[in-house]
Parts: sequence; C-alpha cells; structure tokens
Amino acid sequence: MSNPLALPPRPEDGHKGTFGTVGIVGGQDNTDTTMVGAPALAARAALRIGCGRVMIASPRSIMSEVLGGCLSATGRPMPQDGRGELESRGAVAAVALLDAETNAMVVGPGLGQSPGAVAVVSSLLSAEGPPLVLDADAIHIAAGLDMASGWSRQVVLTPHPGEFEVLARAMKLTVPNSDDASRREAAAAMASQLNTVIVLKGHGTVVASGSDVWTSDQGGVELAIPGSGDVLTGVLVGILAQLAGSGKPVDVAAAARLAVTTHARAGACWRREGGTRGLLAEELADRIGLCP
Repeated sequence: MSNPLALPPRPEDGHKGTFGTVGIVGGQDNTDTTMVGAPALAARAALRIGCGRVMIASPRSIMSEVLGGCLSATGRPMPQDGRGELESRGAVAAVALLDAETNAMVVGPGLGQSPGAVAVVSSLLSAEGPPLVLDADAIHIAAGLDMASGWSRQVVLTPHPGEFEVLARAMKLTVPNSDDASRREAAAAMASQLNTVIVLKGHGTVVASGSDVWTSDQGGVELAIPGSGDVLTGVLVGILAQLAGSGKPVDVAAAARLAVTTHARAGACWRREGGTRGLLAEELADRIGLCP
C-alpha cells in the first residue's frame, strides 16, 4: 500500500484558484420529492477541507435554497420540465460546462433517478474530465448502465451497504455479509472488475483499489446520522480537487483513505465534546480539518 497522502502546501501568495475547484451535481425538486441539503453539505465539507471554490449544479427551482446551505458556493441551475424533473438536454449541457471548469467532480447527492438524472450521470461517465466521485443516486443509476466498456476518467464510488448491494447484484458479484473479511473481499472484487476505487461505507469503512484493500479502524456511532455520507463525499472531492489543481498525478485511493480518516476524526472530535448522540451533519462538516 502506498504511503499516507498529504495535502499540497498552501503558499502564502495563493488565491482561491490555487487550491482547486470542485463541481457538485445534486439535489432534486419534483412533484414527489425535494432534496436540498445533500449538495449543500458536500459543498460545505469540500470548502472545510481546503478547496478554493465550489460550484453546484442543482435544479433551478431549489438553487437558491441549496446555496443558502453553503453561502460560499456558487450555482449552475439545471432546467426542469413541468413536473420539476430535470430536462435532459439542458441539464447535460449545464453539467458539461461545469465539468470543464473544475478539478474534481461529484454527482449524486440528492439527485434522484429521473431520466434527466440518468442522462447527466451517463454523460459524465462517458466524457473525459477530472476525477469523478459517484455517490448516492448516481450509484443506483450506474447499476443500470453498461459498465463493461469502462469509463473515460478516474472514478471513485462511495456506496453505503444498500447501494453496494444494488451494484453488486447488477454486476453479478457476491453481496457481502457484515463481517470485515466479507466486506473487504467484496469491495476488492468490485474495484477490480470496474478498474476503479470503491469506498464501502459503514463501521470499518473499506477502501479498495484492485488488490489494494484498506479498512479504517476509526469512526464511531456518532457518524450514523443523515448527511454523514454527503460530508464524506465533500471531503473526498475537496481533496481530489486540491491534488488535481496542484498539477501532480492524483492517487485516488490514497485520497479516499485520507477522506475517510479525516471524516472519522471530525466525528471523534464531536464525541469528545458531546457524546454519541445529537451530531448534525453541518456540525460534522464544520469540524473537518480542525481535529487531529
């Protein structure tokens, strides 16, 4: 396994463009569901880990609310149809513009699985571009796409156990039990078949890249809260953006290990102050990078 990763130094004469730009595609607002918090939490965590800029692509109807959850981010509204679902062609075009301006991307937090969302995820996976994190709904969408031909960019998937199961069944892989050995074996098999990095979340989060498998020995029950995964995703994409922005090769697996460790330490910081109950995801995000 490679040596522990360190974030690039921050020169005193640096500016926000020096420290990497993150793109986040997420959120939904239709006749059945509204999801505002997930992309905002990811944005907040990305900024807390030190990236220079965050740009969020969300449905136009909730763009202001999403940005209200992270005032430091900027928005790229995606057009919607009469039901509030993403309009496929316009959404793909908006996300392509965002993709061209960033050093790392994440798609999926709160996105939903509408035809427009499917079009957006498919377009990102088929295009060359910066490192891409697939999270939440984007993992469900990927399970329905043709994965046999591979992807045109570095990709990391961050499934929780339920999302992992959906993807594993689509790939005809073994669904793991809850024991550590089973989770490690399953994550390694998926990472090898997809030629990508898998972050299998849960107690003892597993990061797998081919035969290189690492299990976190940190992280407690205080992290079992809504939005915790969005914070982890933001930390990861924020690290990737800083590394890619520095012009050096990006070790995605090492970035994932650093993100998991940083996320766990922020939870441990809360635990020392307030115990195992009552942590909010925005409070977790605000402890990112502050806790040794």
